[in-house]
Amino acid sequence: MSTFGESAKVFVRENTSHDTESFGFALLTSLAIITGCSAAFHVLYQRFPQLYDLSSELKEASLRPMVPSGIFGWAKASFNLRLDDMMDEVGMDQTMLLEFTHFGMKAMFGIGVPAMLILAPLHSTSTHDADLLSWISLSNADEEWIIWVHVFFVWYVVLFVLYLVWHVQRGRVRSRRSHWLSKQQEPMATSLLVEGIPEKARTEESLAKFFNKIFDKQVVKAASFVRDTSRLLPLLEERDQVSEELAEEDPFHLQQMEDLEKRYKRIAAEVEEVAELIFCSQNFAYDAAFVTFCDRRHAEFARRLKYSDDPTVYRVSMAPAPSDVNFSSFSNTTANLVKGRALLGRLFVASVFFFFLPVVIGISSMLSVDSLSQMAPGLKDWATEHTWLMAAWEALWGTSLLSMLMDLVPWILREVFRRFYRLRSGAKCQHKIQRWYFFFLVVFVLLVTAVGTSLFEAAARFAQAPLQVWWLLADQLPHATNFYLRYAVLLWGTPFVDLLRCMPLFRFWRALNSGESGHFAKQLAEPEDQAFHGIGARSARWTLHVVLGLTLCSLQPFIPMILGFGFLFRRLVFGFLIVFAETRKPDLGGQLWRVQMQHTQLGLVIYIMVMTLILLDREESMVAAILAGSSGFFVALFWFWYPTLLDLHSLPVQQAEQSATIVGRCADPDSAEDIDCFTAPYLQPELEQSLPVALRSQSQRSHHWADLDRALQEASDQGQSARGHLEIASETRPPEPTRSRRKSTGSLLTCLCSSFSGWV
Repeated sequence: MSTFGESAKVFVRENTSHDTESFGFALLTSLAIITGCSAAFHVLYQRFPQLYDLSSELKEASLRPMVPSGIFGWAKASFNLRLDDMMDEVGMDQTMLLEFTHFGMKAMFGIGVPAMLILAPLHSTSTHDADLLSWISLSNADEEWIIWVHVFFVWYVVLFVLYLVWHVQRGRVRSRRSHWLSKQQEPMATSLLVEGIPEKARTEESLAKFFNKIFDKQVVKAASFVRDTSRLLPLLEERDQVSEELAEEDPFHLQQMEDLEKRYKRIAAEVEEVAELIFCSQNFAYDAAFVTFCDRRHAEFARRLKYSDDPTVYRVSMAPAPSDVNFSSFSNTTANLVKGRALLGRLFVASVFFFFLPVVIGISSMLSVDSLSQMAPGLKDWATEHTWLMAAWEALWGTSLLSMLMDLVPWILREVFRRFYRLRSGAKCQHKIQRWYFFFLVVFVLLVTAVGTSLFEAAARFAQAPLQVWWLLADQLPHATNFYLRYAVLLWGTPFVDLLRCMPLFRFWRALNSGESGHFAKQLAEPEDQAFHGIGARSARWTLHVVLGLTLCSLQPFIPMILGFGFLFRRLVFGFLIVFAETRKPDLGGQLWRVQMQHTQLGLVIYIMVMTLILLDREESMVAAILAGSSGFFVALFWFWYPTLLDLHSLPVQQAEQSATIVGRCADPDSAEDIDCFTAPYLQPELEQSLPVALRSQSQRSHHWADLDRALQEASDQGQSARGHLEIASETRPPEPTRSRRKSTGSLLTCLCSSFSGWV
């Protein structure tokens, strides 16, 4: 075990006498970052108000308050926010993310203050010649009677955290979930995603009849199948390319302009024909469709019904927001191929876990003072003369390197999930990032002293002796608390760096310099990077901070206090960013909060195991360790008493309105005329760009579905080419609408206008 333990010291160093200077420099660095970023934000806010304040873009009915003037006006506006008032503006997930900062402050200060008042004085009574920071840590305590105080403190932490979870779930989450469900608007409120549709029922008309027959009346307003558009996408790219060439062409080159216009019209006509063929033919439909019902109540009933004994047929779930649907995740691939891609995705995720730490250790070893001294011999003598610089480097390089490389992990996970997992929406991707990124952070930040330099070694040793890793963690963690002190205090500055919104600022500035208006530049700048700055990665990082405070609160009482102030800074910064600066994101209605609470319970379990093994190592009778470990049974008993505490309930059928909830649509659900003229909201973007307006409505396409499919079948039997299929689609095209079809794009109109202005 000793060899395995020594490998962890390469990165997470044990407490030394220089740690006080390193901690002081880390504290000064964080304060300098806070001061500098606050001043820079004030200047940027005055220079680019559209990027940092949504008030100029909002309607008069917005509930967002005005931001007071002054250098700290943003902090005052954030501090005065009531989260319940802002939920309709930012969504439930973002509201609960801010609620988690309240939860973190209550947990950290509620644990840290008693720890500083009780445990810190007891630890400091030891006569060990420890460094200043270690005076109040458990590693400095050698009196056996002190462990009994820790037994009672373990029980206090467990009971206090479980009470906080129970209180916030009962007092906040359930009421906000009910409010979120009742305020949902169309099309999400009345739409369902239906997957596993049999091949014979893959037409909008057949699917609508299926649900109408179940309810014995017309309940379906629209149905949109997800379709194979692989043939259409290259044509759209070619059309857009020609449109750009046409816009950039010199208007005085009449022949080139005429050739480009002819080429554009030919491609546009072909795009329209292929789009109609894909849209109206059953052959291009996948086994998934979005069904929009006439009212909320029937949608709720339809979501709870069981349609087949086969679980893969007619799988029904809530539909995501239309703008958040990941249409590329749908395909006609076989089940074996889907499982194979998912297995390959898991292998990529596992490779991130197993090869991350060797990379970190290798880079950190090369940047250590000893390694740099070997490359530059004079550096060692210079470092000896300037010990404060060596302390500063030791304070920053380890924790900063770990943080910077950790920032790349969400991006890698997002790419893996997008390419190998069938995630139907971007919000689901955030949900998956949250789960995996949290476990990644726990392994490589909290458990790094037990993992060592190789996760392969740790896994092998864990398989041989499962408790060995935990024994090693309990043995090493009390002697590495100063590293986590520096890590916690450096976290103070990260919210203020996020306050500057560097990447959106760069995109906004570049758009302004290219001549775009402020309104359009704002659209180009949003959103921020959804891999690192998305709600999934934020939730995982913030939950790790709570777990760190729980696990280390008895070992170093000062850590939860530092983390508590960190949550205070996050509440101020992200309260402003989420409400005033960032655009609204798709919402899952509290699912990410639920995972945060589950991960917090996991943090309690880790804390109980670590403290039980530490007490078991310090006392021969094992009574104190058994009493501390018995608090884990209370955690299990708590979930036995409240098994549904974290469940996300659905909207009761009695509260579901029968009338449509969309604003401005006063339609009779039984009116066939209204249903016919309703355009499906879940139409794929490429089809929406290509189809004639008249064909998108329910009535215009329903008359020729059967004729087109029959004609395509006959053409297939006769062995006609794809071009023949297009001709059939053209012949079976619905009647020409009274108004002329739109065949030009915005770029073409811009080009023609500039041509006329040049001639004048």
